[in-house]
Amino acid sequence: MLIIVESPTKAKKIQSILKVKTMSTVGHFKDLPDSSMGVDLKTYEPTFVYHEKKKHLPKDLRAAAKDEIVMLAGDPDREGYAISRHIYEEVKDVAKECRRLEVYEVTEKGLKESLAKAVPFEETNEGLYSAFLGRRIGDRLVGYILSPLASKSLRGKYSVGRVQSPAVRLVVDREREIRDFTPTPYWMLEIQLDKEGTTFFARHLKGKFSKVEDAQAIINAIQAVNHALAEKVAKKEARQSAKPPFTTVDLQAAAAVHLKFTPEQTMKLAQGLFDHGLTTYHRTDSVRMDDAFISEIREFLGTALGKEYLPAKPNQHKSKNTQADAHEGIRPTKMHSATDIAAIVRKEGLTGEHARLYELIFRRAVASQMAPAVYDSTTLLFQVAGEKFKASGRILKFEGFLKVYAVTDEDKEKKGDEDTLQVLPPIEVGELVPKVKEILAEKKTKPPGRFTLGSLVKELERLGIGRPSTYAAITKNIIDRGYVKEEKRKVVPLPPGETLVDYLRDKHPWVIDYALTGRMEGFLDLIVENKETWQRFCKGVHGKMAFSVPPARSVGGGPSEAQLRFARDLATKNKLTIPEETLQSGKNLSMWIEGVVRRKEPQEEKNDAIE
Repeated sequence: MLIIVESPTKAKKIQSILKVKTMSTVGHFKDLPDSSMGVDLKTYEPTFVYHEKKKHLPKDLRAAAKDEIVMLAGDPDREGYAISRHIYEEVKDVAKECRRLEVYEVTEKGLKESLAKAVPFEETNEGLYSAFLGRRIGDRLVGYILSPLASKSLRGKYSVGRVQSPAVRLVVDREREIRDFTPTPYWMLEIQLDKEGTTFFARHLKGKFSKVEDAQAIINAIQAVNHALAEKVAKKEARQSAKPPFTTVDLQAAAAVHLKFTPEQTMKLAQGLFDHGLTTYHRTDSVRMDDAFISEIREFLGTALGKEYLPAKPNQHKSKNTQADAHEGIRPTKMHSATDIAAIVRKEGLTGEHARLYELIFRRAVASQMAPAVYDSTTLLFQVAGEKFKASGRILKFEGFLKVYAVTDEDKEKKGDEDTLQVLPPIEVGELVPKVKEILAEKKTKPPGRFTLGSLVKELERLGIGRPSTYAAITKNIIDRGYVKEEKRKVVPLPPGETLVDYLRDKHPWVIDYALTGRMEGFLDLIVENKETWQRFCKGVHGKMAFSVPPARSVGGGPSEAQLRFARDLATKNKLTIPEETLQSGKNLSMWIEGVVRRKEPQEEKNDAIE
């Protein structure tokens, strides 16, 4: 048996567990060429070429696969399937048999379960490869056609991307919203109360006062009153439930907040944890956990902490996308004490940063199966000279899951005007509580906050732009290309980013349309389900650029094949003849095309594929 994977580390780990031959491709070994578009603009068929440094790999793969049962174990997602498909095309004629192996955890148990489920590659879902083709070719069309146009128009080097450009727009639009924001003043009125040395505060029920005179009038009315009358005392028990195990996006967001890791850094570290068999596969939309592992958690916690920390039945967490539950959320592969984390990670030769991320994953997964935290929540309503004030307090009565995972606010921006949760003394209805003073605070409305890298990926997910597995690359690209920067943990646009967004908004608005980009992702999902075709997706994307001019091969050189095809199609549609001398020069042909386009009113063909 030969098992072929993407990662050398994973290959070594699998070999040590199963004692079988393994190979790794180190990611993709075939792709569209760097020197040309590599796409037939009539059929959209791609021309894949071998990476320069991996030209030897097909020969090595065929030699290793000869007369073997070959397990194609690219990662269990679109890209991993595409790599497996490319391997299959190389070895199918020499291998004894080719099977698809989807590995979700690199442990003896996980590998044996995956091997038992491996199927002949011919019986796998071809829709995964079709969706890969749609995504890759569609992205090439956008980048190869629009990037040169943007660069030429803006007199600089600019890159346009189907998913990258909407991400830049998010940052630019948020920054402009902040710049254009005009703060509005308002006032908050509180009274300070004291009962037997316990000081607490009650806020006027009106909340915000838009006029200081209104708040001052109330102060004048109550200033001479020395006590507040307790009119209502409401007590209740409040419960806070644990969050589910991490999805890819949730992990990136939480690691950004609590560990200060970038999405790229988080995914690299998570890949290391997965390859070494410490965690399950880290590219997932699911929050489900394996029943057997849930049993391990419950058994361990019952002994280590006590039965009171366990719910009567296992907590059930449902994914937003029900299809995602075929997989699992991100979790450790073995249950152990949190005190063992450093030693376990160190044994695998990994770093302290790996240990920090592993601990975050470990605690979140374990806490997801624990009892809720329980609070005694109290609300007091006071009356002073006819004016109503409210005090809220909360006391933790039982920590529940917070004993293991106490971070609960990674998804929320902190607000400034919520009721203060404070420790309140025992108060009875009808009791007069001494009033110490009135407090009038002037505040101003605040603009929305800048994105962090973590909140940016959450927003991309919310809008359906891109896929969780691509967010790390997207955020890295828009930083590396100088469109945005990270400043004090916040994402800020740079002038080239603003310039590019303005250009696209004016000339090619569809490419930064959030809703349209989200629908494209939905269309790719339909391709996975074999309900649509990758060719229709590519035609839809290309149709959006019907009057965009493909780049010439080089300044002063001959035109590219794509440019020639585009020009001839344009001439046929408009019943024009291209001068022979124009066909000899890429620059001259580009000028001829632009002249025709300027004379025509741009008319985007309605394309149901991505509308």
